[in-house]
Formats: sequence, structure tokens, C-alpha cells
Amino acid sequence: MDNDVFYFNWCFIGIGKIAQKVAKEVVTNPGHAIVSVYNRTKSKAESFAKIYNSTVYESALEAINDPRVDGVYIATTNDTHFSFAKLCLENHKPVLCEKPITGNAKELEELIKLSKENKTFLCEAMWTWFNSIAKQVKKWIKENKIGTIKEVDCRFNVPLSGYKKVDSRLSNVNRYGGVLLDLGVYPIRYIYELFGVPLKIEAKGKLYNGVDVVNESTFIYQNIKAKVSSRMDIYTGEYCKIIGENGSIKVPFFHMANKAICHYDGKRIVIKDKEKKFAREFASAANDIKLGKLEGEISLESSLDVIKIMDEIRKQIGVKFPCDE
Repeated sequence: MDNDVFYFNWCFIGIGKIAQKVAKEVVTNPGHAIVSVYNRTKSKAESFAKIYNSTVYESALEAINDPRVDGVYIATTNDTHFSFAKLCLENHKPVLCEKPITGNAKELEELIKLSKENKTFLCEAMWTWFNSIAKQVKKWIKENKIGTIKEVDCRFNVPLSGYKKVDSRLSNVNRYGGVLLDLGVYPIRYIYELFGVPLKIEAKGKLYNGVDVVNESTFIYQNIKAKVSSRMDIYTGEYCKIIGENGSIKVPFFHMANKAICHYDGKRIVIKDKEKKFAREFASAANDIKLGKLEGEISLESSLDVIKIMDEIRKQIGVKFPCDE
């Protein structure tokens, strides 16, 4: 066994499209392996397990309690994040949970309390903020690179096919459907990371079947009004654009960006980064778990702030989930 390799074994709960994309990158980290798998449809878990030489379990509890497991990745539907994360924390298994980490702030507050009580790692898998492009944009803002901010537009407006189908989770309020939790969390987190919690939020939306198909918000800060939007009916752009008195910053495909462009004082800077972003996220989480930390690069305080912002938006546009009862 190579003593220089950092070994870490993952359990995957849920093996849908995102988990399959993630898995391909995770195993490129030296020493990382997916040893344990649970999925509601067992046949899908078995197909997945063959690729990664993993053990398939009949229940999530059995999967997370495989003695080889160092950490659990949850990639199930939004409505089940809380229950699976709680199960892990109750069994002292570190958790990296896909965004949004819970359906509302009340659920996350319960998980944070449990994480502290059981001294068990908990982190939201918001891959955007584990990576260098977003961090460089944040640095430019802190350095006042483009001067006083005048205009901000952050949007994730792309069609999600099939949301009008009868059995679609995207249009099912009981499964925490709607565009806000699936796509909207990205621009909301982005603006939060750059400017913090807004002083005021003004939100409007278009609903279908009780969930939001479109939501458009204005985040009001002391000297800035930031437009934040997500929609799943039509394409109107996927970028973050920040205009300042001395220049501008644009990040195409900001949530998974490979580049950002900064214009200031007649200069143009383009930064690029094509690292494996999921691999970086999992390497970071694994390192923090091994060090005995209770949270990762994405702090629990920040995740709670973002969930509270989304709760307020849902309240204003009239989307209510079962967890809000």
C-alpha cells in the first residue's frame, strides 16, 4: 500500500444523473473509492455498483454503516435530503449532501444541532464554492477591482424538460419541486457569497402546480440592487455580470465556470481553470473529515443564511412545502 496516497471510502445514497457524473470524477482522486451504495431502485444501484466495485445494500442504514465507509454523499431528491442526512448524523457518519442541503431553515437548524451534539461532519455539496473561479471573483470584489458596484445580474434561466409531466418531481410540491431549489440556489448563493445577506428581498414568481417555474428577485443592499433569477421554462441566460464604476466582471456559466473575465482601468484579465470540480470538492471534504472538522469549506452558517433567503422568496411568491407546516 502506497503510504503517500490519501485513502478515503465513500457511501453513495442515490445514484441519479448528478451522482453518476460525480462518481466519475471522485474516483480520479488517488485513494478515493465508492465502497457502498443505496438507491430506492435496487437494479439501478446494482448497475452503478458494477462500475465502481461497490456493495449494494437493501437500506440506507445498512449502506452508511458499512464499516469501510469514511463519508456519505447524499444525492437523492430534495425532499429526502433531511431524512438521509439525519440518519447519517445519528449514526456518526460524516455527510456531504447535495444542494439544497434541506428544504427549509428549520430542517437545517435541526441537522446543525445534531452535527454538533454528535461531533459529526456536515457540509453542503455546493461545488461552485469549492473551486477557484468563484473564489477569484470574490477576491476581485473584495479588492474593489472594478470600483463601486452599480449593477448586478445573476441568472440561471434554462429549460428543464418534462416539468409538466404528471409524474415529474420538478412540479411536485410534496417532493420540494420548482426551479428555486434546483437552479435558483446557485445565483442566490453566488450573490450571497459576494455581498452577504441582503437588507431586503423583493421577489415575484410564476407558479405551476404549486411550485415556481420562474422566480425573479431583487436583493437590496445599502448601495447595491442585485437582480437574481432562475426559471425552468425558457432559456434567457446563465451567467453572472457585475458592473462597477471602473469596469466589469462577467462569469459565463457561473455555477460551473471554467473562466471569468474582469475589465478594469482599460485592462482585461481572463482567468481559466479546467480542474475536475467534483473531484476537488470531494478531496476537500475528505481532508476536513480526516482532520476531525465538523464542517467544510462551505460553512453551515452560510448554508443556513442561503436557506433563509430561499424561505423568504418562497414565502413572497407563495410556494409552501410540507416541511413548512
